Amino acid sequence: MTSDLYDRLADALSARGGAVPVRKCDEFFALLEELYSPEDAELALAMPMVQITAAQLAAQMGRDPRDVKRGLERMADKGLVFSKKRGGSTYYSLIVLLPGVFELQFMKGEVDEHARKLARLFEDYFNATRRPAPSGRPVPQIFPFARVITVEREIPAGVEIHTFDRVSEYIAQNDYLAVSICYCRHHGELLGDPCSKPKDVCLAFGANAQYLIERGFARQITRQEAYDVLERAEKAGLIHCSSNTSKRIDFICNCCDCHCGIIRSLKDAAVPSMAAQSRFMVSVEAGECVACEACLDRCQLEALSLAGDVIVADEARCVGCGLCVSACPTNALKLKLREEVAEPPPNWLALNRAMILSYARASQPGRTGTGE
Repeated sequence: MTSDLYDRLADALSARGGAVPVRKCDEFFALLEELYSPEDAELALAMPMVQITAAQLAAQMGRDPRDVKRGLERMADKGLVFSKKRGGSTYYSLIVLLPGVFELQFMKGEVDEHARKLARLFEDYFNATRRPAPSGRPVPQIFPFARVITVEREIPAGVEIHTFDRVSEYIAQNDYLAVSICYCRHHGELLGDPCSKPKDVCLAFGANAQYLIERGFARQITRQEAYDVLERAEKAGLIHCSSNTSKRIDFICNCCDCHCGIIRSLKDAAVPSMAAQSRFMVSVEAGECVACEACLDRCQLEALSLAGDVIVADEARCVGCGLCVSACPTNALKLKLREEVAEPPPNWLALNRAMILSYARASQPGRTGTGE
């Protein structure tokens, strides 16, 4: 009975999409059993795709509203259910595994046996997803969940750009801003693989920030503090990454290639700029380059190399973060707009649909790739 419960929970999570398609395996079920108690799993299975109040869910399940409320609040505190106050009521929705549940388990920076166990279980599952599927076919690449946001001050003057290219627009339009621990680097630290880069640099926006603040996953900050976080991240050589949406974003991760899943997946890709990118790429003015190599360590995607006495750029590997431009003392490196870059989907719903559709297409026999 218990195994059937978690099997159905896996299907429910899979139906909601996410950046990493659910893969049923021993490692995945071990992770689910640690995250969700049987009572949690029952509540999760009863939750619809849309947000719902505790009273509505209780009526649907034929249960005491107070018990359902307590259960949902417990799950919200555990980072399994999202909660949002609206019109005097609290609405709940199930959080997908990634991005979502994974990040929330490590966002508080806790160091205890439960955190260490979860870190190992997630790592075991991530390793399992990299194995070929039972059919022998690799897990297909899907529509990019993430995109890179360029260091704003390095965008050339006079270039007409969209508002979604500017970090400052997202900071200005949200009343709720929060900062938390980098879950990827903390996950690595729990596994005995610490990172020297700063950890307190993950930003959240809007309703997502409000939820994180209320549940103790993050602390509220001012707009100026958000700008300060970005500047500190840029100085440390971290890449700004967010969801591949344009109208609204919930977060900005400041990522390293040694621990952060987005950048690690990009670095392993044959053509990183096809997987996630900004609308810019680097260009080199050879006459201005003095071969000081200051930019080489700043490029996490290994898109720059020294050829003789000048830096050259591999446009296929460049994701347009702008960090190398910041490091160049002679202004030999500049950003230019890419040609024919598609505008990101407007919101999470449209992004999730694109990811699910591309995964379904790529999973068809004889087909691989990102899909359209």
